[in-house]
Formats: sequence, C-alpha cells, structure tokens
Amino acid sequence: MTMPKTAHDTIVVSRTYDAAAKRVFAAWADAAALGRWYVPGDANWTSRVLAHEFRVGGRKHLTFGAKGGPLYSEDCRYEDIVENWRLCFSMTIACDGVRTTTSMVTVELFPEGARTRVKVTDQCCALDGGDTAADRERGWGETLDKLPAELARA
Repeated sequence: MTMPKTAHDTIVVSRTYDAAAKRVFAAWADAAALGRWYVPGDANWTSRVLAHEFRVGGRKHLTFGAKGGPLYSEDCRYEDIVENWRLCFSMTIACDGVRTTTSMVTVELFPEGARTRVKVTDQCCALDGGDTAADRERGWGETLDKLPAELARA
C-alpha cells in the first residue's frame, strides 16, 4: 500500500497597482470581474465562475485550464472579509476531479497613496504530489499579473 503524501509550504506573492484599494477590492468581490482576470496561465487559459457568494461563509467555485488541457476546479469558502482591506478563504484545487491541494489564502490590500499593494499569502498543503511551491507561486503571479487590465476597465 502506498502511503498518502503531503507537502506544506507558505507562498507569498505581492504586486502594486495604480488603483485605489476600493477598486482593487471590487475586482475580487464582483463575480463578473473575477471571471475576467482570475486565472493562471497564458492567453490559452480560461476560467468560468460557477458560484461566487462574496460574504463570510459564502462559496466561490470556478473551473479553469488551458484549451485542450486538464480541467482544474477551485472550491473556496470565505472565512473573513474586511471591505477594502482583507479577504481570507479556504481553497481546494482539483485536477480532472482529483484533489491536488488544499490551503488557506489571505489577500491583504495596503493603500500607498493612489496605489495599492496586494499581498497574497497561500498556506498550501499539496496532496499526493500536487502543486509544488514553485507551481503555486508562478500561478499566483500569473493571476495577479492579469489584474491591471481589469482595473483599467473602471
């Protein structure tokens, strides 16, 4: 019998945007906005928001992936929300229906004049060879790098 494996990592990724914290927060809070920018990968990757109850205890569920590639799903529960400052959610990711990671994610917004620094801390547990810390750091970076286009829509 093969023993289940786990690997624990804390990933921290930050970006600074030319937008007020209120605008950055709105991009996380609004389901339509989230569907436009919240996806890792390159231009071949897409996402579909299936549920987004942006409230403490609410659920976020989406699917994402590269065209023709494996289908990923993200299932989250919002644990804490402080408007324009912070959101925390527990998150499980599966690939083609097999759970690969579970984690606690904290998104913090730091106003810096007319700009906002966003810090994402992902306390990740990879399940049976799921994402490595480098995979998760790259994924968060690719996702956050898409946010400026959404912020420019305002």
